[in-house]
Amino acid sequence: MGCKAQTANPLTIHNFSLDEMYEENYSLQQIYRIFKQLDKNWKALEPKKIHILEEIYDFLEENYYKCYVCGDYFKDHAFVDENATRQECYSCFTETDFY
Repeated sequence: MGCKAQTANPLTIHNFSLDEMYEENYSLQQIYRIFKQLDKNWKALEPKKIHILEEIYDFLEENYYKCYVCGDYFKDHAFVDENATRQECYSCFTETDFY
């Protein structure tokens, strides 16, 4: 039901729910967009929003990889080495300009 409501009303900081995030009712792109909005002005955030920012950060770190090249979060792909200390998203991995 949460997904239907989200298509009618775009996800914003004001209607973002940690419970919905933990129940995986948001896409990675939606979560990351909210994270970037909060992180952009983190020094001016009220305590409740700082808590949300910290929770989102922890959720992203625990459930997704972070590309060391571009900084975006991503789910794994065929070339992810779980034993490596650094990971690249598929776009950066297949980009040959870095070599």
